Amino acid sequence: MVPLSSLAAWSVQHIRNVFEAPSDELSRRAVAATFSPALAASLNGKALDFDGLCWLVSSMRASAPGGLKVEWKHPNEAPDDVLNRNGSLVGEYIIRGIWKNVPDSDSDDLRLCEFERHKKVDVRIESQSSEPGLDSRLIVRLGIVASDILVVDRSKSW
Repeated sequence: MVPLSSLAAWSVQHIRNVFEAPSDELSRRAVAATFSPALAASLNGKALDFDGLCWLVSSMRASAPGGLKVEWKHPNEAPDDVLNRNGSLVGEYIIRGIWKNVPDSDSDDLRLCEFERHKKVDVRIESQSSEPGLDSRLIVRLGIVASDILVVDRSKSW
């Protein structure tokens, strides 16, 4: 039996598909191909279900007129079996291209600023089929710690 791709490679590709999809429809399909409908998740300690995750992804994509870009930093996996069907992954990635209105410190106006979302994740991935050669893996449990970091305009540095 040939093993499936590593949990890390699977996660990197699937998360990129979710955020970097060229359309909202393809992003929704990527979410469905990545996360279990019975997902047990939390974001910064607050419970999050599948529908809440879909809303978060959609909102983030809406705030990115130029599209989002994912950069993985440290995907570390612990497969339960040699076929990579089930296991755990912890990792860190940055999502770039997010834009938000923030109060201007010099006036009462708002100004549009670019942010990066820095995420640390703790993931449980499980096959949804008992057929060994079928890649039916989905994320069934997800813990996220995330923060938005203002992107400093380096062209205006001293």
